[in-house]
Amino acid sequence: MKKVIHFLDESLEESLLIALLIGMTMIMGIQVVSRYVFGMSLSWSEELTRYMFIWSGFLSVSYCSKKCLSIKIEQFVSIFPRRGNAIFKIVNHTFELIFFIYMIPIAFSYMMSAVESGQVSPACSIPMYYIQAAPFVSFIFVAFRIVQRWIIEFKIAIGKNVYDPIHPERSGTDAVIEANAEHLDSTNGEVKYKCR
Repeated sequence: MKKVIHFLDESLEESLLIALLIGMTMIMGIQVVSRYVFGMSLSWSEELTRYMFIWSGFLSVSYCSKKCLSIKIEQFVSIFPRRGNAIFKIVNHTFELIFFIYMIPIAFSYMMSAVESGQVSPACSIPMYYIQAAPFVSFIFVAFRIVQRWIIEFKIAIGKNVYDPIHPERSGTDAVIEANAEHLDSTNGEVKYKCR
């Protein structure tokens, strides 16, 4: 059970995105072969690929949140020391979390409107709520990943020894010293530092 939970925590979004990418590639490849080799076009391939692309787009938001990939001015963030950087990220994650928690019920009502209408896609006859569920599922994943990052950054901000999967090279005892030290030098084998 622990291995399953670990896999879901580490690789859920990646696995889904890879599966969707492979699926889209195969479907469009079949479409190309069918059109130019056999002289007939598949009516459902473009529609199904489009819906898979929509799911990929929304799931990638969760992946980017987990990996802390977002549009930002990296030079501005990097001027802070590690603890100050963590505090800045806590504020950023807090605003992100508020936004996505606000968006979850909106996405849910959007999905439920498709359930109530009973609308299906024209070519594949897929119920449209499967496609319109993408924002709802994605925003839940994003909120969960933001909470995970918020906890990690909070522990870094208070100077705790915490493993950061985004920056494993900054984890461990050295990271704690880096987060808490203003000045670090070695004298006769003794390490001296001043706390921030």
